[in-house]
Amino acid sequence: MKQIFIYALTFAVIVLPTIFFVVLGEKKEKKAAAEREHTVWLFSLMRPFIDVLMMAGVGTFFRRLFPGRCARLQKELNFAGLKFTSAEVCCMQLLLVVFLGVAAGCVTAGLVDDENRISIPVAGLIAAFIGGSMPGIIIGNMVAERRLSILKAIPYSIDLIASAMRGGLDFAAAVRFYVKLGIDSPLTDEYSQMLREMELGVVRTVALQNMADRISIREFTSFAAAIALGTELGAPLTETMEIQGEEMRKARFALAECKAQRAPSLMLLPMALFILPAVFIIILTPVFLKMREAGVPLF
Repeated sequence: MKQIFIYALTFAVIVLPTIFFVVLGEKKEKKAAAEREHTVWLFSLMRPFIDVLMMAGVGTFFRRLFPGRCARLQKELNFAGLKFTSAEVCCMQLLLVVFLGVAAGCVTAGLVDDENRISIPVAGLIAAFIGGSMPGIIIGNMVAERRLSILKAIPYSIDLIASAMRGGLDFAAAVRFYVKLGIDSPLTDEYSQMLREMELGVVRTVALQNMADRISIREFTSFAAAIALGTELGAPLTETMEIQGEEMRKARFALAECKAQRAPSLMLLPMALFILPAVFIIILTPVFLKMREAGVPLF
């Protein structure tokens, strides 16, 4: 019976992590798409308490106390597509700090004895720090994921726009052609916003620069500056766009190489948690069984 239990445990250690990572890889895109809904759900859950703090003027107080941070946070919220204000996020952080800090302190107080009371404020502070950092981490991850998606799609969008311009379209019409292709991506949304600005009378170079400021990608900022310089000098935009598209493609390949070089160091944690224990179990289990059969006292 013990041998069956050991074999079952070995099978679980080897197979279950594999199944977990396979399922995780298949659902990666779905989780990335549902991350925004999860954040909205988190805000919706705390919406009544946030509204109370907003009515009390707490959000306005934070916005006046930290104007630079609130401005950066609002820019990130707008870029991530979240319909919340920086004041509401600050109120949410305050609520999480108080709630998680008090909850962790109460739980720790019920678990520790009188000699370890010092751990109660420590646990409360750690939980409060986690609660205060949670909204910023979630928003930052959404912004980074959206920016990475835009960086991947920029070279091909520039190639398509340049091809449309070689076919006789101007810049605005070529961008509109790319948007109407139906490619669902954050870059398409940014191009759509740029077209709306141009339809309202904003100069092309200014609208392109506004788009570069929103996405804050160094390669696209260089592209916007090259387009503006080419427009001022009267250079052909198609050639400029081809050169910039090639440079962005090289930057994307460099990013992929950088991530590939980081792979060995990132593999250390799953190897230490899953692969090495399974290897030790497979190697030591027969030795353990033989020693038990021989009557060698182990424990």
